[in-house]
Amino acid sequence: MFPTRLRINYQILLSVLLASFTTNIGINAATVSSTPAQTFTGIGGSGAWWPNDLWHFPEATRQNLSSLLFDASGLGLSSYRYNVGAGGVNVSNPTRAPQTMYVSAGVYNFSADPMGVYFLNEAAKRGVSSLTAFANSAPARLTSGGASCNGQFVNGNGAAYGTYLADVIAHFRSQGININLVSPMNEPDSSFGPSPCGQEGMQVLPSQRAEVVNGLWNALSARGLASTVGILADESSSLGNAGNEYSSWLPQVIDKVVALVHHTYDFPSDSSYTNYISNTKRQFPGKVTWMSEICCTLGNADGSGKGYSGGYDPTSGPPFHTTATCVTHSVSRIKNALLFSSLVFQSLVVAGEPHYDFWTLVSNQLGCSPLNNPSCATNTNSNGWNDGVIYYDGNYASNRNFQLYVKKQFWTYKHFGNFVKPGSQRRAITGSGSTNFMMAVTDSSNFYVLAMNPTTSSTTLTLTFLENVCATQAHRTSATEDFANISTATGSGTNWSLPLAANSLTTYIFARRSC
Repeated sequence: MFPTRLRINYQILLSVLLASFTTNIGINAATVSSTPAQTFTGIGGSGAWWPNDLWHFPEATRQNLSSLLFDASGLGLSSYRYNVGAGGVNVSNPTRAPQTMYVSAGVYNFSADPMGVYFLNEAAKRGVSSLTAFANSAPARLTSGGASCNGQFVNGNGAAYGTYLADVIAHFRSQGININLVSPMNEPDSSFGPSPCGQEGMQVLPSQRAEVVNGLWNALSARGLASTVGILADESSSLGNAGNEYSSWLPQVIDKVVALVHHTYDFPSDSSYTNYISNTKRQFPGKVTWMSEICCTLGNADGSGKGYSGGYDPTSGPPFHTTATCVTHSVSRIKNALLFSSLVFQSLVVAGEPHYDFWTLVSNQLGCSPLNNPSCATNTNSNGWNDGVIYYDGNYASNRNFQLYVKKQFWTYKHFGNFVKPGSQRRAITGSGSTNFMMAVTDSSNFYVLAMNPTTSSTTLTLTFLENVCATQAHRTSATEDFANISTATGSGTNWSLPLAANSLTTYIFARRSC
């Protein structure tokens, strides 16, 4: 037997060794809050500009794409942004020149833009609840240059422009496509000139923005739609632009705007983002902000090194062996997808926003020819762009290649699309083991714990709930897995262990009941 004094020292030593072992294997403790942080309204993306091409694909491919975007077996998106075209006047890229329904004041061609309408209708009939009509430009006749880009909103045209948008929305709603949000000025800080332009765009000066909102509000009110179709503003390209300009125009129409919507092409730090949120809440209490567009960055899995840039990084491809010589290569196959997931977590967790939309969802910017280069879609290159989660061959019209190419980012975004649903609520995860890359989402039946591990070491999250739950499912996306079914969390009652593989995004599902 040890003497008493020695036995106490031995027990201390043993506890230290156990603590050290626990630390080395990466076990982290955290707790799920009982207080809702925010209620979600949607996860989605934009229908610009790919419908102009994809409408020409075989019907089977169009239906497959619609399933990939809107069905639970795919992304399960709950938000879709329909691009109300301005006719593409002076736009050099045909894909980015959507047709317009505007003919003249009060005269419309509602059979125009069958391309965009097809996928808008698919979103509606597949149950997407948040449908936004957004415009990059007013119809060419209503801009300063008489074109769909390189021009400016013309003072005094607020009523005419608002009437056009309200009439288009009223038409769709009469067809059973219940558009419930409208954004009249997408990135009003640029005209996207010079002409000929790469896309549609209309500059709307801060001093003009209240007129645009008032004209649209009045037109919606005249059609009995003001209470069912919310106006979004102003979709500035960066948080800096939005925050600096709000005070000069927004107080005039704040009661007519349902949400303050922004893009994040300044790729803000966490502190810059939270400063924008706190300043906006102070100026306009009761108004929510949300993120409606981002794309196009390289960087690291934890979000460091991000910034607007070209370059195609599919982070996908065949599984790799996890031998010592292949680990680095395998990790590279998930890095960019985790980077974009970090941007989603930043908006939903750090900023506490209720809504997130990615940009184009579908893109032809592969940067190479998949028919001429079999590894085109699965290897990085500097010529393409990270502006989609699904890609297609831009030369489809001549080479008849109608294949769809799914990036790894599709599978990480699926975690958000499938489990962050309108009406669900985020519960903060707190404690020493919590990070900004995890959140608990709850509805009346389940908890969904989304947790990203952007490091090269596996960890385990020991999570305490404030009610009894029962682990039922788990899905993981990693370098070698695409939303794969994995073992459920282990534990019982309120205490559970959630393994988090290196460089992965995992969703653990718990029923709100005892096992």
